[in-house]
Amino acid sequence: MSAISFFVPCVPPKTTAQQKGAFSAGGRIRFFTKKKVAQAEGDYISLFMRHAPADPMEGPLRLRVCLTWPWRKSEKKGVVARGWAPMTSKPDFDNASKMLCDVMTKLRFWTDDSQIADGRIAKGWGDRPGVYVEVAPFAEEGWMRRDSPAGN
Repeated sequence: MSAISFFVPCVPPKTTAQQKGAFSAGGRIRFFTKKKVAQAEGDYISLFMRHAPADPMEGPLRLRVCLTWPWRKSEKKGVVARGWAPMTSKPDFDNASKMLCDVMTKLRFWTDDSQIADGRIAKGWGDRPGVYVEVAPFAEEGWMRRDSPAGN
């Protein structure tokens, strides 16, 4: 099983899967998918579809994603000159990854996103807006050793 990596030039959606709507009917709360959430999911599906493998990847996986939005008009020239800057505004780190992982599950990159043993998401402003994705079999990279408290 080999790694999959691709870059899709686009303006990543800031809408997340958590932005669902709710209403009360018959004394019960009902949830629904808002139009902008469905549109963002559809955008990801159409952008990622051609990169999906013929068969889902198996076993533990490593996922790396970099989401880059176009520079804000208010950005300082010195920051822009560096080419990429971390983003500390919405969407939140965990929410940005949720919809993306759900879409990749639907497109059968893997059987279930519980297979992701090492997931890293970077989000920022930059010259090349888009989404970079890398999925590979999990390999211990020395960051968790047996002698560390986490490696017991």
